[in-house]
This record gives sequence, structure tokens and C-alpha cells, in this order.
Amino acid sequence: MDYQLLAKYKYNGSGPRYSAAEVDFEYQNRLNGYSTIVTALHPMLEVNREGQQTNRFPLFFVQINEIIQLDDIIKRNSQQIRQIMKQLPGIAKTSYSNRLLTSEIYFTNEIEGVKTDRVEIGTVVAERQQQLVAHKPRRLESTVHQYATVLQGTSENIQSLADFRRIYDELLKGEIAQSELPDGELFRNDEVYIGTASRRVHVPPMNEDAITEALVPLITFMNSHQTAYLTKAVVTHFMFENTHPFNDGNGRMGRYLLASYIANKLDPFTGLSISGAIHQQRDTYYRVFKDADDAENRADVTLFVKTMLEIIESGQDHVIRALQDLSDELTAVSAQLQQVVSEEAFPVAYIFAQSSLFAGNEELGIKDTELIEVLNKRNSRQFSRAVIKRIINQLEDENIIVRVKSRPLQHVLSKQFRK
Repeated sequence: MDYQLLAKYKYNGSGPRYSAAEVDFEYQNRLNGYSTIVTALHPMLEVNREGQQTNRFPLFFVQINEIIQLDDIIKRNSQQIRQIMKQLPGIAKTSYSNRLLTSEIYFTNEIEGVKTDRVEIGTVVAERQQQLVAHKPRRLESTVHQYATVLQGTSENIQSLADFRRIYDELLKGEIAQSELPDGELFRNDEVYIGTASRRVHVPPMNEDAITEALVPLITFMNSHQTAYLTKAVVTHFMFENTHPFNDGNGRMGRYLLASYIANKLDPFTGLSISGAIHQQRDTYYRVFKDADDAENRADVTLFVKTMLEIIESGQDHVIRALQDLSDELTAVSAQLQQVVSEEAFPVAYIFAQSSLFAGNEELGIKDTELIEVLNKRNSRQFSRAVIKRIINQLEDENIIVRVKSRPLQHVLSKQFRK
């Protein structure tokens, strides 16, 4: 039989409903089971629709077989992604990295109803890649800077309450309205709720003292080594979102922390596929959150953990399929180019092919000025600017590449070579 949370278990299928004593007996069995992980975390749980809540139950989860299997699958998927990454030529890898970075930021904002577009984000990503300094601060610049550390596999180190606020400020600088900034020393100091006044879906800790009481044990949990790292990451994600320490930006920060940690433990591409996968399964994501928040389930996050691991796996599957398809397409395009361009021009055309296929949009594509550095870094032969300019003009005349921008000058592979 599938694992059931207590709110459903009490109905006993088609039989007579279990009594309160029988439900409590089942709860104690689960809490004290050999395969159960009981934490020192006490999430705020919803007692009823009027907003009453309790934090008297310790958060726990049962290591059911599906969780163990998913843990293994995700780790094997990560090994496969790393292997594919090693085989990608340099520009293809960089282009796809920036593509995922752009998508992750787009989707984490979209989940919260924060409207952005890929062109806007891609422009900031590209400027950072080229180390260009904008004349004035751009929207999402701080978010892009923080997420770029995920590509490097750098995980956030949280040792104190102040670290939460530091990361919040760095990630969301310029993205939060002045009126929504924390009114306490580090966190919000006023009551908030999720939902509407008449239908409160979740009421997190009421003030900064209560938030601190919830986050201090979370820091200890995050830095312990007594729980497998994937389940620890997912439980941490739930507890942070349940605590809701800020007025605005909690979801974006929670997903960033999850992406950062997963990228460090597994691989950057897995980390940068999480928000996209959550976006694809938003209804499921919210449902398991709501179930885990329900006091009837007594802080049992077993199905939340299982579902979140399924979501992470689905993000990996998307990445693996995309990389395999793009790699096959690049191989086919490379063979075509070898038939129609000179030996001298092929390295230039091949770079445009990598960029055009793997970047996904023009903003992330390689600029002409970057070609000389890339070519001379990856080839024993040195290319002068004059030679590269001549080759680019030749490829454009032959409709191998087409110009898409003049400032800065940029070309992409002609559509005749792309699906």
C-alpha cells in the first residue's frame, strides 16, 4: 500500500474510520520507527482555516523505499550529466550554462508572479560573461551575480542568523519594494500570512523572535552530517519556506539556497534545473507543501521529500534529453559545415554553431569580438583580428552565418543548418 499521511490514513480506506487513539498509535509507530528520521525542527502547522497554528510537533520523515530509490537515481543522473558536460566543446558548455542560468532565474520569478523576460535576464547574463559594466544598475543584476556562483559549484555557507539576511540582501538587491523590506533587526517583525484574509493557507511565525526560534535549530540541522544530503536539502527548503522569515522574496531565496546546495553536492546543471521543474509541476509543489503544513499530519514531511526528489529528477531528465539532442545536432551540423566551408574557416563556423545551438537565444550568443580570444585559447594556430574579420565576412557572404546585431557586432548560424 502507498504511504499515507495521517490526515488520509484516519479514513481507513473503505473500512470504519480510525479513532483518535488509533491514529495517535500509528503516529507513535512512525515517529519511533527504525527507518524514521526525527529532527529538532518544529515547523508552524495549520490547525484550521481560521489561521490557528501550532509548532508542537517535531518534523520527521520515514525513509520509504521510493525515497531511497530516488536518491540513487538522482545521483546516477548527475554522473551522467557530468559525463556529458566533459564531452561538450567549450563554447557549447558555456552557452548551455548561461541558458540554464537564464531559465532558472526566469522560472523562479515566474513562480512568484514576478514578471521578467528571458531577453532582459539574458542581457544581464551576457554582460556579466563579457565583464561589461552597465552605465547604471540593471534590474536582476544582483540575482544574476548570485546565481552565477551556482555554476561554479559554490554553496552558501550559513553559520549564523546574519548569514540568512546577508544572502537575502545580496540575492534580491533592488528587487524588493522599500515597504516590503524586513522591519526587524534581521527579519520581519510583523505578522504575515499566505493566502487571503478569508482563506489563510499558511500563517508562519508571527514575529522576529518566533522566526529566530525556528531558524536557530535549522542552522544546526543544515550543518549536521546525520542526514543524507539530498533529503537534508529538501527538508531545509521546506523549513525555510514554512518559517517565511521575510515579507517578500522567501520563495526566490528558498529556491536559490536549494539550487546552490544541490549544484555543490551534485552538478551545476542539476542545480539550475530545479525552478524550471517546479514551475512545470506547480500544482503538485503547492499541494505537498500544504499537506506538510497541515497539523493533522503532525509534521510528517515524508511525501514532501518524495515529491521534491521526483521534481529534481524530472529537471535532470529534461537536461539530459536536451544535451543529448543538442550534441547530436551539433555533430550533424559540424559534418555539414565541413562540406561547405574551407579548412581555414571551419573553426570560426564551428564556434558559431556551438553558440547558436546551445545558447537558445541571441542575447546569450557569442559576440564577434569574443572570437579571437576563444579561437586563440583553443587552437595551436593563432588567428589575427584581420583574418577573423575576413573569415566572418566570407561566411556571411556565403549565408553560413547571418548578422543579428551591429552593436556589439554579432552573428549566428544560418537557419539552414538548424532544425
